[in-house]
Amino acid sequence: PCAAGSDLRGNLHPPQSGSTLSVNALKRFLLPEGWMLKGSIQLRPYQIEGVNWLVRCYEVQHGCILGDEMGLGKTCQTISLLLYLTKKITNKERFLILCPLSVLSNWKEELERFAPGLSFVTYIGNKEERPKLQQNLKEQSHFHALLTTYEGSSFSSPFPFLYEAHRLKNQSSLLYKTLSEFSVGFSLLLTGTPIQNSLQELYSLLSLIEPDIFPREQVKEFVEYYQAIEKESEPAKELHNLLQPFLLRRVKSEVAAELPKKVEVVLYHGMSALQRKYYKAILMKDLDAFESETGRKVTLQNVLIQLRKCVAHPYLFNGVEPEPFEIGDHIVEASGKLCLLDKLLSFLYAGYVMLESRR
Repeated sequence: PCAAGSDLRGNLHPPQSGSTLSVNALKRFLLPEGWMLKGSIQLRPYQIEGVNWLVRCYEVQHGCILGDEMGLGKTCQTISLLLYLTKKITNKERFLILCPLSVLSNWKEELERFAPGLSFVTYIGNKEERPKLQQNLKEQSHFHALLTTYEGSSFSSPFPFLYEAHRLKNQSSLLYKTLSEFSVGFSLLLTGTPIQNSLQELYSLLSLIEPDIFPREQVKEFVEYYQAIEKESEPAKELHNLLQPFLLRRVKSEVAAELPKKVEVVLYHGMSALQRKYYKAILMKDLDAFESETGRKVTLQNVLIQLRKCVAHPYLFNGVEPEPFEIGDHIVEASGKLCLLDKLLSFLYAGYVMLESRR
């Protein structure tokens, strides 16, 4: 299928409705005593509009996608939504936040930073540890949100979903099928690229938040009907109107032109001898190479994830770091990425000293 038209990459405004909460009312309700974002952090006008739209979607119980460009504060808007709902809702509803393991710590830090009054539980562990974690979870009755990874979503949950959509664009994936089986009244997806390369991926997201409106089996008809949006204006306009109640997307150039553009510089690095050893062991599924001093062997259920861990640092695997676990040069030398970073920091520090000496 062809890519979505460029006119769909812009601002998909929320539907205008007289029943939508006013911005001033939302401000007063979002930041009451004890619930304001830590440090009296004020949301930008477009963020207030975004939270307002999310609240309205929740009130009418239809799923939605917050597709703001990266850097516009999707996490902050979502936390504000949680603050609003935990104060307004009287039935003590809880929320399930699903995200990749790579950003789970960031979510935890943001919740602690922006919403110290919001209680949450982090659910993460391997297959052997999860039964105990679930038992502990049952004993903790006072929390607003459960923060976990995609892998931790394997247990049945009646909670409303708030999840980052990195791995939810493929209807054939096991994760997608698992989440599709859950019955929830409200789902919120966060993604910086809702309309990127494929109409099929877009439909997968829509089908996940509103399966009754966008049945999975109709994806082919959807793609065939709208695949002419780059060449013809009418299908593009129709798709824009169709997405309007479900998708809100803003870009920096429209709502935050003062923010600097994101600059990415990709640097390639090699691997240390230790990394090459374990990288090969993962590919060969040689579990003996990962046997720790305690005799426990790690599990290599997801090869790609394990390879990423190995490339980041081999000490991420239990039993690889030598005792007595002291901080030293060996931590840097064991990782090609840290070796490169160490060199970069040396150059940066040298430049800083030079600037200081010129003053």
